[in-house]
Amino acid sequence: MDRRQLEVFAAVARTGSFTRAAAELHLVQSAVSATVAALEADLGERLFERTTRRVQPTAAGRALLPHATGILDSFQSARDVVEAVGGGLSGTVRIGYMTNVTLFDIPALLGRFTVDHPGVALRLTPAPTGTAGLAEGLLAGDFDVAFLSATAVDQPRLDVHVLAESPLGLAVPRGHELDGRRRIRFADTVGLRSVDFIRGFGSRELVEVELRRRGLRREVQFETSDMNDVLALIRNGLGVGFVPRYLVEDDAAVHWIALQDADFALRVSVATARERPLGAAAARLADLARASASTA
Repeated sequence: MDRRQLEVFAAVARTGSFTRAAAELHLVQSAVSATVAALEADLGERLFERTTRRVQPTAAGRALLPHATGILDSFQSARDVVEAVGGGLSGTVRIGYMTNVTLFDIPALLGRFTVDHPGVALRLTPAPTGTAGLAEGLLAGDFDVAFLSATAVDQPRLDVHVLAESPLGLAVPRGHELDGRRRIRFADTVGLRSVDFIRGFGSRELVEVELRRRGLRREVQFETSDMNDVLALIRNGLGVGFVPRYLVEDDAAVHWIALQDADFALRVSVATARERPLGAAAARLADLARASASTA
């Protein structure tokens, strides 16, 4: 068993696919399959169950994965120590992020980081299940750094630093019966035809928690994982939805109403896992994000 075998094994486990692992590692698929087969032969155990839809770790694979991740992290830490002596950084930083959220300029941050550290590769992965999926990815070791919508209270197992925030209110299409209202009680939004993100997204979870706390229920007629889709559905009269104020301040087709008795905010935060060692490049990126927020 060697480092390369563990890298391939971890990539297959993370992506759930020999094809995606091969693309990530810049290998042909046959090389990935042969490497996994050699590792299985060495250990005397099958590490993956192959189905028509996905490759999943067996019990032996699940037992190996945290140890493989720890060993690979140690290799990277050793490289970081040596490279720091020479003043340079290399390696790969795996980044999870929310799509179409412009409250904090993540591309600009990554651009500044790349200028300072051209030897570091940045691998970006969007979160189809929102903040919940990003947090799970950090804890599982799929990401080194994530940009998500949470606070330290929401995610106690993560180191979380809020970079930017905007109040969350009710957006209605022009011509709606509530068009022109400046404030609304949270309970009065429950019976309205609603548009929202799928469960797991930060703003959706804020609303769901408040509904449970007050013993209220609502029906969401349209669900999506894309901020642009939420706004398009609202603009076209298909429902109302909770959106951050910054997003619709200049939108002539949408009227934004502040919540009278609830204090919600969409936040963009940078987060890392408390229980996992952080490589030098990932730590530098997180530091730059925090510094950028403090000077914004």
